[in-house]
Amino acid sequence: MKTITSTEARQNFSALISALKDSPVTISKQDKEVAVMLSSARYKELKKLEDILYGKAAELAIQEGFTSNEDAQNLLDSL
Repeated sequence: MKTITSTEARQNFSALISALKDSPVTISKQDKEVAVMLSSARYKELKKLEDILYGKAAELAIQEGFTSNEDAQNLLDSL
């Protein structure tokens, strides 16, 4: 993953947006990573994976008796 400074990101924002097509870009400030930018398509993929993981965790909690089906559904709906 490419890393650039916040100053470089600000000065070359258009190039930064273009670079996101290839891979996420880490932005640093004072030698500390402060953000990661990624394409909209990659963000949607990650959100979909997150939803799948939450669903599987809810299924497991129901199977193990930690929560009811209704409570798990209410929690997932609130996310």
